[in-house]
Amino acid sequence: MKTRSPSNWQRARYLLAAVLCVLTTLATVPLREVLDLANIVMIFLLTVFVTAAWLGRGPAVMAAFLGVALFDFFFVPPHLSFAVADAQYLVTFAVMLAVGLITSQLAALLSERTQEAQAREHDTQALYDLARDLGGTLTVDQARDIAQCFLGRLDLDVIVLVADNSRPGLLFQQYGGRRLSELELTFARSTYEHHTLVETDALAGLGVAIVFLPLVAPTHILGVLALAPRSDDVDSLHSQRPLLEAVASLLAITLERLHFAAAAQRGEVQVAAEQLRTSILSSLSHDLRTPLTSLVGLADTLAKPHLPENAIETATIIRDQARAMHHLLSNLLEMARLQAGNIPLNKEWQAFEEIVGSSTRLLAGLLASRKLEIDLPKDLPLLHFDAVLLERVLCNLLENAAKYSPEGSRIQLVARTRDSFLEVAVGNDGAGFPVDRLDQVFELFARGEQEPAVAGTGLGLAICKAIIIAHAGTIVAENRPGGAWVRFTLPLGTPPAMEEEATR
Repeated sequence: MKTRSPSNWQRARYLLAAVLCVLTTLATVPLREVLDLANIVMIFLLTVFVTAAWLGRGPAVMAAFLGVALFDFFFVPPHLSFAVADAQYLVTFAVMLAVGLITSQLAALLSERTQEAQAREHDTQALYDLARDLGGTLTVDQARDIAQCFLGRLDLDVIVLVADNSRPGLLFQQYGGRRLSELELTFARSTYEHHTLVETDALAGLGVAIVFLPLVAPTHILGVLALAPRSDDVDSLHSQRPLLEAVASLLAITLERLHFAAAAQRGEVQVAAEQLRTSILSSLSHDLRTPLTSLVGLADTLAKPHLPENAIETATIIRDQARAMHHLLSNLLEMARLQAGNIPLNKEWQAFEEIVGSSTRLLAGLLASRKLEIDLPKDLPLLHFDAVLLERVLCNLLENAAKYSPEGSRIQLVARTRDSFLEVAVGNDGAGFPVDRLDQVFELFARGEQEPAVAGTGLGLAICKAIIIAHAGTIVAENRPGGAWVRFTLPLGTPPAMEEEATR
């Protein structure tokens, strides 16, 4: 079935206006001997008003002129003639025409405003329904399908392009529709980079996307909304531009909500996994430390001179391995407690030199085969730190420096004050850290080499980093010619004033 075109409807409106004027004339001609001419004029003006309200401004103007002509021809003497016997009727014609034109203008304007208000109300209700539907979406595909259902009534195909920032360059992840051409992607990139709408009317009717709207959220731009009309009626598309921009805004807010919801979910999963790992490490460490301590004590008891030499050697090996496992479990427990934040820092103002001395005494056996060089400033001020934890940091760094350096080589411990912090560096002469893994050496269970010959678990540097960060410091690993450095910083602060004893 053929649909009525706009031009045919325009002609029909003028024809209906003429029919109304003719019907008014036919209805009032029998009454011209009964009604005064002024009352008949009012009837014609009523016809003009009805025409304006029903058919619009143009037909109403035609009805005003036609009404004056019909009134002159059928009601003004001499009848059935356009001649006017009394010149006063000319004033009647002028007033009738003026009133008819003004009335038609006002009535048509009121009708247009009413239609615009109804259209805005319809659009507002439709956008409200769209926002309600988008508020319940869980994926980008669902949001795109809802937008397609909404804009499909305007003969538009919807394609949502979400920017993929995980890879270098501007790439889009497409949702819905056919695969866009390189030309269309160029328009989409321009829209994304300049945050402005792009229209390509010259491509209308070719079945390609010609409108690209940026999906701008309150915090940043997320992607592009590409619209491909199913017809070549570009004028109707332009008239719907405010509606399209509102849809793009709602879609951008929805995509941002989905983005933050996914980030929050990932964060919750990571926190739960971290808590589970911490609790497992803590539980295992607590349960295994007691039997290992007993094992070390029993091995020491067995290693007596009255036993055969091979039995003493076996007991010594058992003792050393038990001690190594005890050290490992201690590190695991301490790392779990540090990550859980359950260790309160017992900070006091104290001398850094004392920590260096106690650490070197604890590792005297391991450092005996190395050349230890200690360089500390003579005027080093007091620092505010937890002595037990910082001693663990120095012990771990010195132990690593000894493990990964040959016997007889040099190990350096250097401290310098810089601005508002103390910088401490521990270095050795060895192979250094792998260049491509410098950023990973402070992670849990990370080793300097993929398959190191030196025994270890990769917890030492991770524990050092956790302790230094808890002291509001920084720690980095770097290579140097012929070896490696691990540097950490501690804030200097302002030591309390020392009270001098009163002398007499």
